[in-house]
Amino acid sequence: MERYPLTAEQVAFFRENGFVQLNDVLSADELEALRTAADEVLSQRFDPKIETSANNPEYEKVFVQKVNLWRVHEGIRQYVLSPKIAEIARQLIGARAIRLWHDHLLTKMPGDSKPSPWHQDRPYWPMIGYDQLSCWMALDDVDEHNGCMQFIPGSHLWGELEPINLVTPQDIFALVPDKEVKPPYIARMKAGSCTFHHGLTFHYAGANHTDRPRRAMVTIYMADGTGYSGKGHVVTDGLGLTPGEPLAGELFPVLAQE
Repeated sequence: MERYPLTAEQVAFFRENGFVQLNDVLSADELEALRTAADEVLSQRFDPKIETSANNPEYEKVFVQKVNLWRVHEGIRQYVLSPKIAEIARQLIGARAIRLWHDHLLTKMPGDSKPSPWHQDRPYWPMIGYDQLSCWMALDDVDEHNGCMQFIPGSHLWGELEPINLVTPQDIFALVPDKEVKPPYIARMKAGSCTFHHGLTFHYAGANHTDRPRRAMVTIYMADGTGYSGKGHVVTDGLGLTPGEPLAGELFPVLAQE
């Protein structure tokens, strides 16, 4: 397996700040293959459990979201199940084994685009435990003009807050009035580079003010042994899972381990 040369300094940065930016993670061929797959699924419609932003025009101004594409498209599957990306996640979170939670393609369309408001990811997930993180892979060069990621350093240490409504957002900073909020890190990146962020890290992406879509492939990982809380979620609804049991099996495969 080809490995990304992750350094001890990058791991330490992630654990202190709740995020890290890694440049040139994908080769030119890997990036082109993922872009092709993304464009193919963007042109298709799937069932509502995949098209989670469909038929909601206000939500789609924030981003067009397609979930668990690895189950329906071979090109996306090859990327999402990549041990190279998963091994980075495993080392950053410090797990002996890492499982897939789900993927989603997040596309900010040109035109009437809205920011993705400051929020944490973890409050939306039906999980017990806090060893989860996301890889946000840029399929286009990103900066403030088209909606790059921004992070509040150290915010992953502030605990789990209430979910933020992405269409009519609350002010998440009002929920932590006693915290020192550091200036955001702005993750300007070339396509094929990525960020990883902890499930509790405050993050944001501005509107897309350009005339082209801004595409990002997000893969979410969880430490093996993460439990199911029983809370509703599009990925787990209807699976007959038992609260308290680990999220495991072929729908949540192990992608990297020591």
